[in-house]
Parts: sequence; C-alpha cells; structure tokens
Amino acid sequence: MNISARDQLIFSAVMNLYCNGENNPVASSHVVKRAKVKLCSATVRNAMARLEKAGLLYSPHTSSGRMPTAQGFDYWFDEFFDLSNKACFWQPNQQQLVTLAHTISQQYQSCVIVGMPELTTHQIYRAEVLEFTTQQWLVLLIDSDGQSQNICITKPLEANDKLRIEFNTWLNMVFSGHPLAEGLRRMHAMASSAPMFCHGSLTMWIQALAEKLNVENTIVIGNHHLFEVMSDSNLNKLGAPILSYVEDKLALKNGISVLYDEKLPFADLQQHVVISAPYFKDEQYLSRFCIICKKSAKIESIINEISLVYEIDP
Repeated sequence: MNISARDQLIFSAVMNLYCNGENNPVASSHVVKRAKVKLCSATVRNAMARLEKAGLLYSPHTSSGRMPTAQGFDYWFDEFFDLSNKACFWQPNQQQLVTLAHTISQQYQSCVIVGMPELTTHQIYRAEVLEFTTQQWLVLLIDSDGQSQNICITKPLEANDKLRIEFNTWLNMVFSGHPLAEGLRRMHAMASSAPMFCHGSLTMWIQALAEKLNVENTIVIGNHHLFEVMSDSNLNKLGAPILSYVEDKLALKNGISVLYDEKLPFADLQQHVVISAPYFKDEQYLSRFCIICKKSAKIESIINEISLVYEIDP
C-alpha cells in the first residue's frame, strides 16, 4: 500500500490514540494536541480523509473522529511491528508466566489463558494404532522406556485395516522423537498431510488426546472482563478449547501473533483481539500464552510486556 511518510505518521498517531484503553474515535484536533504532531488540524484532517479512502480508517458517526478498520489493524501490525521476531523461541519459566498473566489481566483489563503442560518431558519413541472394537481404535504412544500412554478413539466411517496402517504411519511421523505436547502441536500443524478419511476426525482426536493425556492444563485469569460480551456457553469454552483454536490458526508460527475479526472463534469477540505467543523450553514447544483484550486496549504496551519477560530471562 502506497502511503506517504506524513500520512503514515498521522496513521500511527491515530492508532496510538485509539489503542489507549478508552475506545473513543480519534479527532484531528486530538492528533495535533495529544500526539504532538507538528501539523495544523486541517492538514491532519485531510490526511485522515485519505486514510479513510484507503480503507484504513472509518467514521462511526457523521462528524465524529476516526477509528481503525480491520484493514487498518492489518496495516498497523505489518508496518509498525516486527511481531515474528518478538519473543521468538520465548522461554519464560512457569512463575514468570503466572506473574505476567496476572499483571496483564489487571493492568489492561483483559483475559489471559496460559497452557501449563505436565507431561512434556515424555519423549515418544513410537506410536501404534490397534483394532480395539468395531467402533474404536486403540492408540498407544510409547516412550523410550517402554511406558505407554493409551487412548481409545472413534474410528472414521471409512475405517479399514489399510486406513488404520496409513494413520499409524502418519502418527509415527508426527510423534516420534517429540514430547507429547509437541506431538499434539504437530498434529494440528500437519493435519493436511494425514490420510484423507481421517481429516474429519482429527480435531476430535487431538482434543481427546489432550484431555486424556493431561498435556494441556490451562489457567484462565480475568475471565470476568468478558462477562458483559460473551455468552455463558462461550465463557465455558475459555481455556484449552481457545488454545486449541489458536494453535489451529497459527500452526507452527513462532513469535507474537494477533488474531481478530473473522479469525476469532466467537462472534461476541468481534471488538476484541487475541495476542498470542508460544513458549518453549530448550527450544521444545510447551504451550501458548494468549491474551484476549479489547481492540482499543494498549496493545503496543501488552506486546512490550511479553517481550520484556523474554529479554529478562531468554
């Protein structure tokens, strides 16, 4: 998008004033006074009109200030943040995660969801998929000591021995040499390479594996900040289901990511964003740290809070 340097400066000022926790449209006079842009109001107003024409801003009401569009948020994150290189291979310890979650929830009135894996030290040596009943397969995930984690999964309608063996081969490719949490993450990321007739069941199997193996314990802090916007049924899905959904969307993506609008799982979160970062130990994926906050929250400050923890204890 071809935006002049001056218009970029004004756009950045609008975004910083909008994302200040107040959720108010930004007027040209505010840009001049509060952002200390050394331009007159008329010049700023004309620039904001150009930015609106470009699809980055819109006016919620006649004669009101401007607010960012989804395209505006896209442009802001792409041009003004180097998200993929922020908190890359982020390795906070558990106490830092819990402290950061409480700090962000309280300071920015947001809901924070953190995966707390328990069995991530178990390296899987091989996987076996066995016939169990007419409706189920038995999955064995065997570590190098010969200990196994077992779970029954519902067969796909097209199940036969050939499909079972194909799925067994794929599961070994996904899990062998990786901890349980990393294997589940790889199942999300590599779903398109699974045998065709298994595609429809993969999400259900991954969720069942995560619950059975206790890989994705989660803590949810500050869900009361969403009481006014989310239905009771959706509030009950905060936790592991949200983490699984975000992982589905982001797969193996490292660094900080932001999801909003149609990328969010619930329509009642359309005025919110999800800021997410995977975290690691010894470069092995453990889980995700997710923040659900309003679009008008101090997003840049939240991103910096995550980055600072990374810088303190890389």
